[in-house]
Amino acid sequence: MQPTSIPSTDNIPEEHVQVDCEQESEQEHHHDHDYDHDHRHDQEQHQQKQQHHHIVHFDNTEPSSYPPHPRGGLLGQLHSPFMSKSSDSHQHPSDVSDQDDYSELGGSSKHKNKSKRQSKQESVTNAQQQQSSSDQHQHQHLQEAQQHSTQPERTERSRHSNGYSTIHSDNKKSSHPTRRLSSSINTNGSPPSSSSTSIPSSPSQYSLPFNHNNNHHQRAFEKEHASSSSQNNGNSVPSRSRTRSKYHPDLPNIPLNACRSASFGCSYPMITLFLLSFAVLGCVFHSNFYHQVDADNCEPIYMQPKYYKLLGFDRERTAFAGKYGLFLFRDQYDYRLQVDPSLLTDRGNYVWTVDKEAKIQPLGIPALFIPGNAGSAKQVRAIAKAASKYYYETLPDDQRNGKPLSRPIDFFTVDFNEEFSALHGHSLLEQAQFLNDAIAYILTLYRDGRQADPELPQPTSVMIIGHSMGGIVARSLFTMDNFKPGSVNTILTAATPHMVPPVTLDFEISNIYDRIESFWTKGFYGPDAPLQNVSLISIAGGNRDIIVNGDSGNIHNFVPQSHGFTVFTATIPHAWVGSDHLSILWCNQIAVAVGKALIDVVDATIPEQVKPLEQRMTIFRNRFLTGLETHLHPDISSDEEIYTLSSTAHTFIEKTDRLALPSKNNGANGRDDAPHLYIMELPWESDKNIFSLLTDHTLGPESRLDIMLCNDMSTTVRAASSTPNKLACQYDTLSAVPIPASVPQRAVPIRFGDHNPVKEFQFVSKSVEDLDAAQFIVIYDRGQKLGDLGFLVAEFTSEKESTITAETTSLGLLNDGFRVHAFPERPSLVSTLRLPNIDNSLLTYKLIVDRQGCNGSLAPQRFSPMLRQSSWTMYEDKYSVNIVSQESGVNINFHGEVPYYDRIQLPGKKGIELKFWMDPTCPVPLTINFQVDKYGSLGKVMIRYRMVVLVFTFLVVVLTLRAQFKTFNQGGPFKPFGLMLTELIGSTFWKFSVLLAVIAFVQSLPARTVYSFMDPAALVRNSRHTRGARQTLEDPYETMVRANIAQADSWFPSLRLANVLLGANDTFFWFLAPVFFQLSIGIVILIWMLLNGLVRGIAGLLAFVSKRGGRFVIGKAIGNILSKRSRGVRRRIITTIVLFIMVATFVPYQFAFVVAVLVHIVSCVRSLLVAQATNSTKCQAAWDRHHYLMSIFVMFFLLLPCTLPVLMVWIRNLSVQWYEPFSSDHRLDYIAPFIFFVEAVTDGAMVPRTPEKGYAAVTVGILNSIILFLILFGVRYSWQIFFMSRIWIVWLLALQLKDTDLAQRLTKSVENQGLRYFGPSKKRK
Repeated sequence: MQPTSIPSTDNIPEEHVQVDCEQESEQEHHHDHDYDHDHRHDQEQHQQKQQHHHIVHFDNTEPSSYPPHPRGGLLGQLHSPFMSKSSDSHQHPSDVSDQDDYSELGGSSKHKNKSKRQSKQESVTNAQQQQSSSDQHQHQHLQEAQQHSTQPERTERSRHSNGYSTIHSDNKKSSHPTRRLSSSINTNGSPPSSSSTSIPSSPSQYSLPFNHNNNHHQRAFEKEHASSSSQNNGNSVPSRSRTRSKYHPDLPNIPLNACRSASFGCSYPMITLFLLSFAVLGCVFHSNFYHQVDADNCEPIYMQPKYYKLLGFDRERTAFAGKYGLFLFRDQYDYRLQVDPSLLTDRGNYVWTVDKEAKIQPLGIPALFIPGNAGSAKQVRAIAKAASKYYYETLPDDQRNGKPLSRPIDFFTVDFNEEFSALHGHSLLEQAQFLNDAIAYILTLYRDGRQADPELPQPTSVMIIGHSMGGIVARSLFTMDNFKPGSVNTILTAATPHMVPPVTLDFEISNIYDRIESFWTKGFYGPDAPLQNVSLISIAGGNRDIIVNGDSGNIHNFVPQSHGFTVFTATIPHAWVGSDHLSILWCNQIAVAVGKALIDVVDATIPEQVKPLEQRMTIFRNRFLTGLETHLHPDISSDEEIYTLSSTAHTFIEKTDRLALPSKNNGANGRDDAPHLYIMELPWESDKNIFSLLTDHTLGPESRLDIMLCNDMSTTVRAASSTPNKLACQYDTLSAVPIPASVPQRAVPIRFGDHNPVKEFQFVSKSVEDLDAAQFIVIYDRGQKLGDLGFLVAEFTSEKESTITAETTSLGLLNDGFRVHAFPERPSLVSTLRLPNIDNSLLTYKLIVDRQGCNGSLAPQRFSPMLRQSSWTMYEDKYSVNIVSQESGVNINFHGEVPYYDRIQLPGKKGIELKFWMDPTCPVPLTINFQVDKYGSLGKVMIRYRMVVLVFTFLVVVLTLRAQFKTFNQGGPFKPFGLMLTELIGSTFWKFSVLLAVIAFVQSLPARTVYSFMDPAALVRNSRHTRGARQTLEDPYETMVRANIAQADSWFPSLRLANVLLGANDTFFWFLAPVFFQLSIGIVILIWMLLNGLVRGIAGLLAFVSKRGGRFVIGKAIGNILSKRSRGVRRRIITTIVLFIMVATFVPYQFAFVVAVLVHIVSCVRSLLVAQATNSTKCQAAWDRHHYLMSIFVMFFLLLPCTLPVLMVWIRNLSVQWYEPFSSDHRLDYIAPFIFFVEAVTDGAMVPRTPEKGYAAVTVGILNSIILFLILFGVRYSWQIFFMSRIWIVWLLALQLKDTDLAQRLTKSVENQGLRYFGPSKKRK
C-alpha cells in the first residue's frame, strides 16, 4: 500500500457554512476547524467519563464563554450552554432536561456586546490551538483513512443506505447529513459488529420530499461515491473530509451531526390522502345540506304572547330556584289572569314577574313545556297559541260548554337559562329534579277550587310537552326520587333523541340513557306497572333535522303500540311538511296539529284531566297518522235515510266501470241543482276486493258530495235485485282521510288555508270484506247550490292486479336500477309498488316518473299523478305531488333502525312501499325508473355515524403513538408524529383498514332477527290488561322485550356481535369502517399540521420578539419565562395543591385539564427552541423530547371534545350566578395523572427508553388495549376515551419516575418484602 497524502486543513477556509438542517427554520453554521476540534474534544470527554465515571459540570452563569449563535437573539442565547453540558454515563441522552439548557435572557446591551467580544477572542484562540494540534493528529487520521480504504464501498453504501452522506465540494462546504438515521456504527467509524443494535429506518425517514436541496445533495453524494470507488480501486485513501465521522459518545448509532427534524413529515402519500379525505368530507357535508332534503314550506305563526314568571316558586319549594325559573304563558286569546296588577312587574320583552305574595288562580288544564339543549322557555308560544285558537274559535260550542266539559290549557314553561343539557348529564338530573318540584307546585295552584265550575275535580296530573333533550328529561322524571306517582300520564316529545344521545362524550349522559331505557322497557308490564296509564308520542322532524337523527326518535323498541308510537311531521295530516330541529316548534302546520290533539285529549271531569288511555291513543292516531293504516275503524252512523229511486235522480254504475265526475259519457256534468245518486253495486262474485275513491271535495253533510252505504229494502240477501226501488242508507264520512292536492301549479304538498286556495283531496280506501253489511255504495251529489262539483273518481279494483312486488336488492339497484315501462298493466286509480328488500336507511334513491299523452284535449287529467312513500319501522309517510313534471326525479329516502338495537317493524310492513295515484280515465300507464342516489346517500352516512370520526381519529393517534414507542424502545430516535404517519400510511394503516373491513363483514353475516308488532286491533283488545293482570302478548315483540330485560340484567349487556364497531349492518356496507378510518387519517394529518404550525409559529414569534425587543420589558419577560426554571419545587407543590383544592371544591376537573393543555403547549414551544439551538451531543435527545411532547399534544388535543362541553356548562352557570358545584365533575383521580404529567414535563422530564421486555410489553399492551376497545365499543361509549387516556398517562409517569432514587428504593423495598414472604426464587438458589 502506497502512502496517500492527506489534504491539509490549512486549505479549508475559516468561514461559516450554512447547512439546511431543517426545511422550515433550522440553518446552522459551522467552522471546519471547530468541527475537528469538537470531535476530538468529545472523544476525550467520553474516554474520561468511562475511566473516572464523573460528571463535568458547567457554569450557566458565563454565557460569554461560548461563541454566539449565528442567528443571534433567543436561539443564540440558548445555543452554547446546551452544547457543552455533560451528562452522567448512567443517564440516558434521551433524559435530557431543558431546564438547564437556557442562559439568562433579556440582558443589557452592554453585557451582550461584552459577550460578543469575549466569544470572538475565544474563537481565535481555539482556532490557533486547533492548528497547532492538527499536525499531532495527522498520523491518527492517516491510520483511520487506511482502515476505511480497505472497505470503501461497504462504508459508503452503509452510510448511503442509512441516510447519511458526507458532501464535499471544492472544500467550500462542510459535511452535510441528510434526514436519516444511521444504523449501528462504532465510534471509531468501523463497520458495525454482529452484536451491535441496528436502528430500523425507512428510506424516507427524516426526509422532506419537497426539499430540493436534498436532491442536490443526493446527486453530489452519488458523484462522490463514484469518485471514491475509483480511488479505492487505485489503492488510494479517501479524503479526510469524506472519511471522518463523529458519533455520539453514548449512542454509537447516532452521529453527532444527526440533528434533523422533519417538522411536518410531509410526503406525497400524506398530502394525497389529506386532499382525498377532505374532498370526501366536503361532498358529505354538501350532500347532507343540499341533497335529499325535504322541502321547506313551513308557515310562520304570529301571536302576542305574555310570560308571567312565578316568583312564588322559590327556594322553599325547590333547591334550584336560583338557577331555573317557572313561567305561565298567555296570549291574546286568553289574557285572563286573576292577579292584582300592582303585584305584576314588567321586565320587558313580553315578560312580567308575579310577586310571591300574589295568589294565582289558573282555570284550565295544566300542561308543562320543557325546552331542550340551549332552548328557551318562549318556544312554547306557537303550540300554546294554536291550542288556544282551536279552543276559542274552532271548537264547537256544544263541546266547549256542554258535558263532558272541555277546558282551555294552562301552558306552564320552564326557563333553564339555555343550558347545554345535551352535553352534561348532571344538568339533566338537576332539570328532572326541578321539574318534579315544579309539577308539585303547579298542582297546588288548583287546590282552592275552580271559580268557573267548583264541581270540577282538582287536577292530579300534568301534560308534558318536551323538545329535544326536554323529552329525555320528561322520561327521566319517573326515575327520580322526588317523583309523585300519577302526576304525569301524557307526554308528547318533538325532535327528541330517545334511543341514543346526540353526542356520547359524557359518561353520566350514557348512564342516564341506560337507566331510562331499563325503566321504560320494564315499566309497561305487570299488575303494578308504573307506566300502565302513560302514553308517549314521539314526533320527529325528518332529514331536515341535522342535529337529531330521525332514527334515534324511534320509541318502538321500548314502548308498545298500545301506549305510543313515533311519527314524522311529513306524515301528520294537513301538515305534510318536513322540519328542522327548531322549526318543529314554530311551524304553523305542525303547531296546529299538536294543539288540536292536546285539546282533544282533555277531559276536565276526571282528576287525571285527560281521557283514558285507549281513547287518548285513538285521538292521537287520528290526529297524527295518515288514516291509511288498518287500525282506523270508524263507527258508522246509526241514523238511516230512505231514498225512493223513482222520485230521485240516480245513475247505476256497472260493476266493470268506474265513476268519474264530471264525465261526458254519463251525462253528469255537475251543473244541475237537483240531488243525484250514483249507485255502485259491490262486486261480491268478482276478484275486485278494494273500493277506492278520490275527490277534491270535503265529504260530509254540509258538503256537496257524500258517501253512503245502502241496502235494498226489498230483499235481505247479499245479491241485490237489478232495479231496487228503495234504499236504506247510512253515512260513512269518517272513512275519508285527507291527502295533499296534486295540481300542475304545485310542486310540494301544501295544506289548504289562507295562503293556499287549492283544496285538499279526500281519499277513501275500503276492503270489500269490511262492507259485508251493505249491498251498494252510493255517492250522493246534493247539487250545484253547494258549490262546484270539482272531480271525483271511484272504482272497484283488484289489489293483486294493482300491486307489483319487486324482489330486488340494494346491490342490484346500485348496479342496474329498477325500471317498469308499463305500470300498472291496467289503468287504476291507486297502484302500489313494494320493495321488501329495500330496508336500509343509509341509501337514498331517485324516482323518475313519466306519462306521455295524458295532457291533451282528448284525455285531460283531473289531477296530476302523485306518490306516497311508506317506511317499515316508523310512521313515516311522505307525499310527492305532480311527480311527472319533476325532471330531476322524486327524492326517496326514509329512516330505519338504530345501530346496536333490534329491528322493530310495523305490522304488515316490510321494506318500503310506493303508492301511486293517477287518473285512470287516461289509458296511458306510468314509466318508472328507480335508481340509487349515490351522492345523496353520503349525507345520510354522516348524520348517523357522526361520532365515528372522533373515535377513529383518536384510534389513528394511538396507532401512531404505538409505532413511535416501538421504534424508540428498539434504540431508534423518537420519530416525529408526521413522519411516523407517513410511514404508517403505506403499511400499517392499510392493513388495519383490511382488518376493520373483515370485522364489519363477519359482523354482517349472521341473520338478524326482525320483530314485529301485533295487529293494531288485537293491541287495542289486549291493552285492557293495564287495568288488571299482567299482559300476555303472543307475538315476537314480547319476546324481544323479555330478551332485552334479561340482557340489561346481565353482567355484560354489550358483549354481542351486533353491538361492536359500527353496529350490525348489511353486508353491502362492509366498506364503511375502513372508509371512515381513512377519512380519520386525513383529519389527523390536518390536526397535526395545525398543531405543529401553532407551536412553531409561537416559537418563531417568541424568538423574533426576544431578538428585536431584548432591551424592552417584553423581551426580558419572554426571555425569563423561557430560560429559567418555571417554578421552584416548593412553588410547584403549592400551585398543584391549590389547583387540586379548586377542583375538589369549585371548578370542574375539565377546567384543570384545559389548563394542563395550555401549559403543555408552553412545554412544546420551549422544547422546540432548545432543539433548534442545540448543536452538541445532546442534539438528538433534544429533538426526541420535542417529538415526544408534540405527540402527547396531539392526543391531548383530541381529548378536548370530552372536556370542553362540561366547561361550557360551567361557564354558563357562572354567567347566571349559579355557583353550586357539580358533584360528578370534581373527581381528583380523573385529573391528577394529567396534572402530574404536565408538571413533570415542565420540569424537563422525558420518557426513557425501555428496551427491557417487561416495560416495553406493558407500553405496547396498554396501547393495544385502547385500540381494541376503540374498535369494539369506542363508537357507542366514546366517553371512555378520556379515561383510557388517563391510564396511559399514569404509565408514562411511571416510566419517567422509574429511574429516580425514590422509585429504586420503592422497588427494592417491594423486592425485599417479596423475598421475605415468598422466599428466593429457584434461579437465585
